[in-house]
Amino acid sequence: MNKQVSENLTVSSFYLWFVLHGTQTGIAMLNFPGKIILGAERDAWMSILITGLSIHLVVWMIFFVLNHAEQGDIISLHRQLFGKWLGNLLTLGFYGYTLLFISTEIRSYVEVLHVWVFQWSPPWELTCIILLTSIYFVTGGFRVITGICLWCVIIPSLMLITLYFPMKYAHWNNFLPILTHNIADYTESAHRAVPLFLGIEFLLLYYPYIKNNKKAQKWAHVAAAHTTMLYMVFACVVFAYFNIVELKHTIWPTLILSKIIRFPFFERFDYLYVFNWFLIILPRICIALWGGTQMLRKTARLKARPALWLTGILLFIIIVQLKGPLTIDRLDALLASSGTILLYGYIPLLAIWVSIIRLFKRGSLSAGNDSD
Repeated sequence: MNKQVSENLTVSSFYLWFVLHGTQTGIAMLNFPGKIILGAERDAWMSILITGLSIHLVVWMIFFVLNHAEQGDIISLHRQLFGKWLGNLLTLGFYGYTLLFISTEIRSYVEVLHVWVFQWSPPWELTCIILLTSIYFVTGGFRVITGICLWCVIIPSLMLITLYFPMKYAHWNNFLPILTHNIADYTESAHRAVPLFLGIEFLLLYYPYIKNNKKAQKWAHVAAAHTTMLYMVFACVVFAYFNIVELKHTIWPTLILSKIIRFPFFERFDYLYVFNWFLIILPRICIALWGGTQMLRKTARLKARPALWLTGILLFIIIVQLKGPLTIDRLDALLASSGTILLYGYIPLLAIWVSIIRLFKRGSLSAGNDSD
């Protein structure tokens, strides 16, 4: 069974590190410290570590199920396991999740731009600019998107140097006493940390575009570890700068840190911080948009460009209807619940189902009949 597309469309397995890490970091980095403290409080950094370790298990399960898919992606696996009609219906459900994923990312970033920089610009204009930019990159194909992921991981990483400024005012006794909470508190914070790692599920779609994909799993684990360490660093710096009470009343604590940075030649460094975040969310949007296009193309039998533009139009219609901070909070909560179910519910069930079929079919999956 061919689990890889033609070689001229694939990328080296090494780039899986940047593609996967790029899709796991996004707008949630701006406000996650204020959310994960609602449980383990100052010990919430442990919950990030726990969630990060669990992601490695999810990575293993994704590779396990995809190695038994005829064409190496979730679309073909759905048809193998559940037949044409039910399989396509499940794929369209994943497409709906993709729309939710992109809508949350863009609308949350537009809210930051609207509050921080462009107070007089209507959100629909900013949404249109972001969507058109993303569509332009997606039309170049997966290899172009991989290049975007590479640079959008490397360039924003230079901003880590700016953490030196808030660390000068850090109060490391904010972490004391250490490990004083119960299991329920750590579990609650770990649950709130799950949205930070969303994006890994799109590996279910672009797996066939990775060269030697069966041997690429190590780079996926490197990406997951990279993401975990990045969130750990940001969380520790934020916890050292803010106390618990301040964090509970701060909307974007990571962004607030940029306001203390001052240079004689550059007064509003926080503006650069806000605009730099577009490079951070761009890989997530492009990969998800590309994945949504693939699902629509293979289930609805549309050509790539019409499927891409149809997805873009649907996203624009959805996003412009989302108004107000409360609506955005509900959207974040819906994505968090959906992502948790997908990562820790649906993917493990697929792995169990594939294992059962292997057991009774002696290692081979029963292919779904397209005439079902």
